Amino acid sequence: MGEGKKDASLLREVHHLLTQGKSDEAHVLLAQIIAETPARHHEPGYLQAWGAVIQEHWEMVVQHVQDLPVLLDVEKRDSLLTNGSVRRRRPVCLLILGEMARELGYPEEAAEHLQHCLALLSERRMNIPDVRLMAHGSLGRLALEMNQTAQARLQFEIASHLCQEEDSGQPLHAAILTGLCETLFRLEQFESALVSGKQALRLLQEGTPPHCREQLLLLLGRINLALGDNASALAYVQDARYLAGQTHDAARVASTLLALAEIQREGHQLQEARASCQEALALLTDTPEHPLYGNALFLCGKLAEAGWREHPEQEAAAKEAQAYYEQALALFTERHDTTGLTRVSRQLARFLEARDEPELALVHWKNAFKHSQQQD
Repeated sequence: MGEGKKDASLLREVHHLLTQGKSDEAHVLLAQIIAETPARHHEPGYLQAWGAVIQEHWEMVVQHVQDLPVLLDVEKRDSLLTNGSVRRRRPVCLLILGEMARELGYPEEAAEHLQHCLALLSERRMNIPDVRLMAHGSLGRLALEMNQTAQARLQFEIASHLCQEEDSGQPLHAAILTGLCETLFRLEQFESALVSGKQALRLLQEGTPPHCREQLLLLLGRINLALGDNASALAYVQDARYLAGQTHDAARVASTLLALAEIQREGHQLQEARASCQEALALLTDTPEHPLYGNALFLCGKLAEAGWREHPEQEAAAKEAQAYYEQALALFTERHDTTGLTRVSRQLARFLEARDEPELALVHWKNAFKHSQQQD
């Protein structure tokens, strides 16, 4: 077993001991890991802090969470962690732990930390408005990641009301509205999602990290596309494309180009869509392991298929579509990506039916069903 896998396995054992309430054993094992190897991804620090919470050693919790790089800037974190009594510092410790757990892939523990944070804030003379607001926002993001859209909506709506009551800063309010926008989009409440998204966009200022504005513009593009407003969708995505271009980040540029290609395809601008998709694919060629690469292959296949359906005599377009689909299948198979495999298998089955190849189509329908069952 490689050192990285060995360390991960030991850290998972620490995590298991903590969930069982065996904090003393967890502490001994964690000390051994830290002594033998450098900390990776802040997981040991998180687990140390969690162990200290279980043992109610709050001064140690404060020390451990100070270096966890989530949610708060250094100045604000230091202020919340040093001012006031230890009792008043506990909720922010749990807020930071919750965000760190979410980033490390411990969703149940993240929810536990954040609910504990809110419970402490409900005690007498303990309310800290900014921390309460951020806790609800974190719970909203966590629920969205777990596809619990009803819970996500509840948390983001609570946070949005708190933003208005407490006159929170614009970046934080914009982040909450963006989360609400994405939740409403997933719930297919497109008109409401558009309202929240536009409010968030107005709050985002020039000083906001471009990535936040870029992602919101892409989301607004998808919402307008769902509403059938292709012109607005195109305008939002072109703005995102411009922002991504300023970063010289190939993956971010490719992401905006793929979104642009989808809108152009819906608008029956197949030539423009193919050009956008091919440009995205070229940008991702050097990083075929990137998750977008499979999506780019799939979309290139759909565009080639659309060209063939418009001109059935163009056999080259049909062969090109099938080649792209097969490349996407091979890539998703290598990654064990059942969602991607389901999508491509279904599309390929429909394509082969249109090509009058029912036996091959049936094979892919069966594969699509198998992969969809594996997602459950």
